[in-house]
Amino acid sequence: MRSVDDLRLRWLSMVAGVVARPGMYAATGSEIELMADGLLADLCFLDDRDADYENAREELLSRYGTLGVPGPFKTMFGLERCQAEVTAVYAEVFSRLGYLPVENALDPGRWDQLTATLPALLGDRDMRRSEAERVLGRASIVIEHRILCYASSRPGDGWIFLDCQADDCRAYDLTTGSYQQIGDPEPIVRSARRSVGGFEDGLILTPYGKLLRWGPGWWIDDADPDWTPQAQAIAGQLRDADPFDQPAQTRPEAGES
Repeated sequence: MRSVDDLRLRWLSMVAGVVARPGMYAATGSEIELMADGLLADLCFLDDRDADYENAREELLSRYGTLGVPGPFKTMFGLERCQAEVTAVYAEVFSRLGYLPVENALDPGRWDQLTATLPALLGDRDMRRSEAERVLGRASIVIEHRILCYASSRPGDGWIFLDCQADDCRAYDLTTGSYQQIGDPEPIVRSARRSVGGFEDGLILTPYGKLLRWGPGWWIDDADPDWTPQAQAIAGQLRDADPFDQPAQTRPEAGES
């Protein structure tokens, strides 16, 4: 018969495997949430930490809502396959409870500097993952080559998640005579998330992230006070414009289609 230590080692190995390759364990964000939550519940039960498990569940519910951890990613970006994003959230919980070792945690000074500079760094410009790593430094954990996780060495700080997204495109392959899916090896930073308060409280969208969430006209309703007067005036005119207020010669006559 297997011992308690054998069970713990097996489940800890599964935690490390899920964090390393979530796409091998689940096809959607909801599926990986079920698996990660089950592992968390089993480990906490084994160690007589039921209260810790319940506290973690309540925290996730308050931050991500009744649709679960995948909920905000589905509603904001239409992502069903958000396994990496969901795994990153659970990686922080596993680490906090001592079930996932993390290297390269940021010291308090570097952490405070990073949290202070993120809004200005990402709010108005786009960058690819490699540039983000050059600017922000090496991440504590990288999930599926596109979610950069920065952990603080100071208890209670939470984590910062830098979400990158690559759009797949199709190209015709002359050798096979068919279209092939081509992934972008350099994904673009979509957003930064800090695990404090509600989901929106710790969310910073890059211009690319704003386009994915609100479409190409996002800047009209989200004018930056630091923009030039001309840019703010254009945004204001577009906000006030009546989409049905067309010049007479362009409006269809009665009975015309």
